[in-house]
Amino acid sequence: MTFFPFIFAAVVVGTWNGNWFPSGRAEHRAHPDVEAATSAAAAKMLAEGLKEVDPEGTNDVILCLNEIRGPRAATNLLAQIGRKDLRMAVISGYRRRDRFDQQQDVIATTLPVANAHWSKWKGAGKETPPRGYAFAAVVIDPATTASVYAVHLKSNYGATTPELKASNRAKRTVAAQQLVESVKPPRGKKRPGSPVIVAGDMNADKWNKNFADEHLFKILEGAGFGNALESLPPKSRGTHPSRKYGDSALDYVFFRGFSVSGLPRIVPNDGLSDHRALFVLLQK
Repeated sequence: MTFFPFIFAAVVVGTWNGNWFPSGRAEHRAHPDVEAATSAAAAKMLAEGLKEVDPEGTNDVILCLNEIRGPRAATNLLAQIGRKDLRMAVISGYRRRDRFDQQQDVIATTLPVANAHWSKWKGAGKETPPRGYAFAAVVIDPATTASVYAVHLKSNYGATTPELKASNRAKRTVAAQQLVESVKPPRGKKRPGSPVIVAGDMNADKWNKNFADEHLFKILEGAGFGNALESLPPKSRGTHPSRKYGDSALDYVFFRGFSVSGLPRIVPNDGLSDHRALFVLLQK
């Protein structure tokens, strides 16, 4: 259980896309021994990332994870990280045809949780985004509850035509619009309400010319969100390595009502996933 100090220090926020974790495969399971080894290695990687931004282990933690197979995979991973009081607050339950999707979103934290749920995006016809978001209201201190969203937006995988790319971009735009709508300040208030964190795989690179027509970043910035990756030099922002296309910045921590303390860390994972983990220390 977290005991609140008189002065709030900081909270470590991490996000990682586990790439069909723990099997690394879309439709079929890997051998149990392979999955166990992957889980242990991923826990070690995440623990090292936490230590990089919080060497003393004194700050609370929020992890937003993507592409996690299900509750058992999530809790097994969290248990091996070795962080006291770190537990799963919520996991999504997206369906894929006649079964649960293997790409679930997870929020885990050491903070008290006042409320937690998950939701699909609202219908928008042909522009309805896949999946949705996991949500947790975490108690930062006795007077502050922060809203946390773990998201995994539509990718451009398989988009071989301009029309398909435009459709994917529209789905990401709709998701960003719905997020902003859900965190609007109470009616009649000019200032934003409680602090908000949006973290996960956005499947778009704010600084890549191939995403020049992307709207989601402007939507979030227009709603008062900061972007933790802005703190890093351009060549250090890549969370999705590629020999063919170069590193892309696809994973983000957006925040409102916080500020970034120090520099974010992007942690390699020795082939555990096609995404690197991102860790940020946020100050209230």
